[in-house]
Amino acid sequence: MNKKQRSDNRVEFLTKCQLDINGRAHNCLVDNISTTGAAIEMTVAGQDDIRVGETGTLNVLLLSPVTYQCRVVRISANLIGVQFID
Repeated sequence: MNKKQRSDNRVEFLTKCQLDINGRAHNCLVDNISTTGAAIEMTVAGQDDIRVGETGTLNVLLLSPVTYQCRVVRISANLIGVQFID
């Protein structure tokens, strides 16, 4: 999904996070975040066991620690897009 198709505004916010998918914790960085999802910077090697459609949790340190349930919606070089789910 490109920026013109997004239903909300993303805020550039570089902070450490942990993406837990398939029982494996991936240390990465949030590149930008919105009310519906986030773009996460991750090494290509770290993406090897992650597939579009998989669900997990994203733990982010904002003003305080926050945990989001999320679904992987996009994977590209060094970047994973997640959508927050209920």
